[in-house]
Amino acid sequence: MRLHTLLAGVALALPAVLVSQAQRIVGYYGKTAGECSDYPSFAPSELPYNLYTHLNFAFVLINDDGVVTMQHAEDEKLYKELNGLKLKKPGLRTTVTVGGWDMDMAHYSKMVSTSANRQKFIKSILAFVRKHDFDGVDFDWEYPADKQRGGHDNDPENFVTFLKEMRDAANHEKLKPKQERLILSIALPGGPFHGQYFLIPKLSKYVDWFNIMAYNLHGQWEDMVFCAAPLYDTAKDTKYYGYSVHDASKSMAPNSVSPKKFNLGLSLSGVTFTLKDKTKTTPGSPAVGPGRQGCQEKGAMAYFEAKKLANNLQIADAKNRIHDQFDRLVTQEPRMDEVGKCMYMVVDGDQWIGYDTPETYALKIEYLRSYGFGGVSIWSMDSDTSNHELTASIHDSLFKSMIQSESLGKDGKVEDMTNSTSSHKGDVSKTGPGSKDAGKVGAKPAVGKDASSACPEESLHSLIRTLALVSTTAALLA
Repeated sequence: MRLHTLLAGVALALPAVLVSQAQRIVGYYGKTAGECSDYPSFAPSELPYNLYTHLNFAFVLINDDGVVTMQHAEDEKLYKELNGLKLKKPGLRTTVTVGGWDMDMAHYSKMVSTSANRQKFIKSILAFVRKHDFDGVDFDWEYPADKQRGGHDNDPENFVTFLKEMRDAANHEKLKPKQERLILSIALPGGPFHGQYFLIPKLSKYVDWFNIMAYNLHGQWEDMVFCAAPLYDTAKDTKYYGYSVHDASKSMAPNSVSPKKFNLGLSLSGVTFTLKDKTKTTPGSPAVGPGRQGCQEKGAMAYFEAKKLANNLQIADAKNRIHDQFDRLVTQEPRMDEVGKCMYMVVDGDQWIGYDTPETYALKIEYLRSYGFGGVSIWSMDSDTSNHELTASIHDSLFKSMIQSESLGKDGKVEDMTNSTSSHKGDVSKTGPGSKDAGKVGAKPAVGKDASSACPEESLHSLIRTLALVSTTAALLA
């Protein structure tokens, strides 16, 4: 191998390895957009698998008999295609998500209620994931103890018991060659609503991580316009106060659990409202219901839709602007919500759209970094543009935060945040309550007097400078 080829390979490969070790990027594979001409192709073979560390297939269900079942008959083919991506990226891991909003949640409550029911389900899910070549299970129960959705008062404790038994079964599973211990994760609500029914410090002993659904915090059930996932509380002086990414993080990530156990949930969809008064468009203005239906349901808009509408404004002559397939045009250009750190615009005079962009997500990634979270979870992958612009921006922002981060081990080594349980070998003690990281949300390690050999920032910066020199040398030799 020629020298310049080797040097270039080292310079390009090492940062990629570092980011894959340092961050989790979990993508939910689920279809949220209907058939429309703007809808990007969403075959598993065309997914940007290189931008993710984990893919969650949404969804599988618990049936009337208390065992796992496919949601759609055609899903089995998709399982095979999705898991085939691991041949292209051996480090990629996949899981199935059990539940989702549309499942009858009474089945969760019944399943966890007795030892016999729990063991019956555990046996079925272990067989299911191994049969279809998944690497773990993500549990999306919306929500324990919610009487309106089939819940019971004893759900929270029963869920803990179930996860303990699930972890025990996974740890004692006889593995075949090349198999790993199963990943176990839980999807959490994006705030105090229903969140109190998840006994997070207890659950944390048995799961690899939590995915905080810090989105859909505001929506069509309200009569005022707000972005669905503001970074900070735009509605603090209204009846809808207390719902933001910051509020979700405070309420769902207790100090007694390492922040590395949490992924911050990001949605690639925005929210839409119909304005009551076309002259009042700032966040908090009155609304009379959800926005009209587009590629997604009423009250929602995929990023690829919002992006196309906003791009149309770049045509200087308004007469030459092209309506999209729903005959929509932007009538108020995108503006930043300075508190919520999200974008909003108005379409057709009375359709208010709140959404995120690469710029606003960069701010959320900085927030995630300050909190010390272990990564992100993205819902849903099909709402991005065909060139995966928004997902790529999240990936790039996480890589940048890894390079800048001072949250390294005391020996100056990059900590592996991809698996909080020692590569799924069942060792969950290192990040549970009582660990050295517990209670230190976003804390930075102290640097001793002799920092010449162990200073994380200096070591990384030195590495970056070396890589830049190597890359430049390789280019000159090419």
